[in-house]
Amino acid sequence: MRLYVLVEGQTEEAFVKQVLRPHLREVDVPVTPIIVTTRRDRLTGRKHRGGGRWKQWFRDLRRLMMEQSGYGVRFTTLFDLYRLPDDFPRLEIHLSTADTLRRADDLEQEMGAALSDPRFIPYLQRHEFEALVLASLDSMDTLLDAEDDLEGLESLRESLAGSNPEDIDDGEESAPSKRLADHIPGYVKTLHGPLAVEATGLPRIRAACPRFDRWLARLETLAHENPAQCFKAP
Repeated sequence: MRLYVLVEGQTEEAFVKQVLRPHLREVDVPVTPIIVTTRRDRLTGRKHRGGGRWKQWFRDLRRLMMEQSGYGVRFTTLFDLYRLPDDFPRLEIHLSTADTLRRADDLEQEMGAALSDPRFIPYLQRHEFEALVLASLDSMDTLLDAEDDLEGLESLRESLAGSNPEDIDDGEESAPSKRLADHIPGYVKTLHGPLAVEATGLPRIRAACPRFDRWLARLETLAHENPAQCFKAP
């Protein structure tokens, strides 16, 4: 079974390449990450990738599903729940749901309904990719050199003591990415994020991030899944 992972940007792509792909390769599930295309230059044909709006995510997913039309392929996403684009399916309805666990589940169902392909496994990271980095702070020491970065790292550790990284809220000033940037001035998302997660290892990440663990467990089942199973009537 082949798996395609549509991601928002370079950080998530690096995570898939450095962490997710080697792990799933061990269970015989080859993985290909694809950064969403946000714009194409009409003159040069050059593609601009990363971020974007739902209509672009939908377009790329639909195109990929049409190109890969066989049974032996699955598709998933690694998008942030935090700051979803305002054209996301029925977003305005679900934003009023205070329980972000339920909100994430409901919005994943909206994605699935919009694509209407049984091979699709929708996933939203609660609240953003950086939750996995917050679960990896013990591995950041070796990645940072500046004294103010190391002091900020220790301050961040203390402020999050006992917290579930996936519970860190999605406020404009308190989201995981904001906390990392505020405490660690030298933090570079595309560099330090994937490296910290890779150094920490999936077992510890999964133990700290149960929703992420549930998604990964689902992807692991693809190794034993009948390719045509998702097309069979319940």
